[in-house]
Amino acid sequence: MKRDESQNVEYKESWHDKYLAWICGYANAQGGTIYFGIEDGTKKPVGVKNANRLMEDIPNKIRDTMGIVADVALLRKNGKDVIRVKVKKSVFPVCYRGEYHYRSGAVKMLLTGTALTEFLLSKSGMDWDAAPTFGGFKKDEYSFATLSARYRKENGRKLAEADFESFGLSLADGRLTNAGALFADDCPLRHSRVFCTRWNGCDMAAGVMDAKDDQEYSGGILSMLRYAEDFVRVNSRRAWRKLPRTRIEFVEYPERAVHEALVNAFIHRDYLVTGSEVHVDVFDDRLEITSPGGMPGERGLEDFDIRRIPSIRRNPLLADMCERLKIMERRGSGFKKIFEDYLKNFRNPAARTPSLESRPTYFRIALPNLIYGFGDDQLAALARSATPVTTPVTTPVVPPVAPPVAPPVAPPVAPPVAPPVAPPVARPSESLVDEVQRKVLSVLRDSVLSTSELALRVGISQPKDLRRRYLRLLLDMGFVEYTIPQKPNSRLQKYRLTEKGSALANVK
Repeated sequence: MKRDESQNVEYKESWHDKYLAWICGYANAQGGTIYFGIEDGTKKPVGVKNANRLMEDIPNKIRDTMGIVADVALLRKNGKDVIRVKVKKSVFPVCYRGEYHYRSGAVKMLLTGTALTEFLLSKSGMDWDAAPTFGGFKKDEYSFATLSARYRKENGRKLAEADFESFGLSLADGRLTNAGALFADDCPLRHSRVFCTRWNGCDMAAGVMDAKDDQEYSGGILSMLRYAEDFVRVNSRRAWRKLPRTRIEFVEYPERAVHEALVNAFIHRDYLVTGSEVHVDVFDDRLEITSPGGMPGERGLEDFDIRRIPSIRRNPLLADMCERLKIMERRGSGFKKIFEDYLKNFRNPAARTPSLESRPTYFRIALPNLIYGFGDDQLAALARSATPVTTPVTTPVVPPVAPPVAPPVAPPVAPPVAPPVAPPVARPSESLVDEVQRKVLSVLRDSVLSTSELALRVGISQPKDLRRRYLRLLLDMGFVEYTIPQKPNSRLQKYRLTEKGSALANVK
């Protein structure tokens, strides 16, 4: 009787019917033992009253209220009657008066909401993505054009009707599984969303008004992955230095690393957390991708080498389908690729590495900006030098260094020359913009328009796509400007050409 209370052992001075809930919690967890007639604090036997009657009542009440059988024994400790109740782990969920209890650590908890759903699914041996949708959505009611096109491209054949059931996307009666619903073009699961924000600075302390760009996407998992990748691409930059026979490139974020981090967020997120979504936050110095739900399974992030995390799949059907679509190459290799890009495959002047964070409610990966804090002249020097730069400047702005001044030399006598001819005025290069951007400039040549008005004139159905894919770049290149620059997200915001943009719009 020297053991303290733990995950599997508990002591009670006397019996009360409320302890049936404790027995239920043990059966739903890993099993355990409860001693009745033992003082909790001192662990000294105090005995129970009416031990013989309790030896009949306790087993009968366990059987009648929960349908399970426990091992109940009468012990004599220091001359006192002690009742020991041993409870085995149940392979099926055990209910006590309509409630499901669970033993965790040294406490009993009542399972509700998401925790209860996840518990019942695990006890049934079914993963969330293999279960039918709660709304009973039918496969024939939805389109799968994006999925079919991707499957044909990667596998060289059409996605057949029978494949939906074989791959676990639908059931024999035509109902969609949760995995199937996530691959539909118009996903009916409304908590399947991603929020993307480009923050102005290295934190979000100033709130949404300090965001340079923010977008919200919902729908199928393939579309959300593409939109999120495009958002990061548009809101990051590349720098390069031309050499005689090649070009040295510097990127803020390796595209493969971004892709792997996003795939992990969408495929392994906890979709039972219906009040949350995937978040993509781009800061000046890093990119953070956060998904609902921590590490699946019993082990935490601290139990692994973060560069060699094994494949732990919360949604195996989603993972299998993404492997067929070549979105994932091999199980368990995603984080390895991310660290390879930062340590081997891309120029990393400050030797920065990604970081992972896991909590019970979320999982987050932070990808550092590879060139944050380096000025253009430092990157140019790095491109010319064989010795890598290891320490960035403290601020992104690098003051120019004045070249050494040579001592004055008397100019030689030279014959008179013709007066210099002024060089032609340089016009913006036509190669900077594509056809759609040129059409935007042409429409704005004689107008000041809002995003929706401009999208209608240009012929793009979604104003958000116009802003994200084209206006953002034109604003960054200085061809277009806001009419209300101090409030980029104002509902009254409109766009107009700058002098630079007018010059390009007038090029014939």
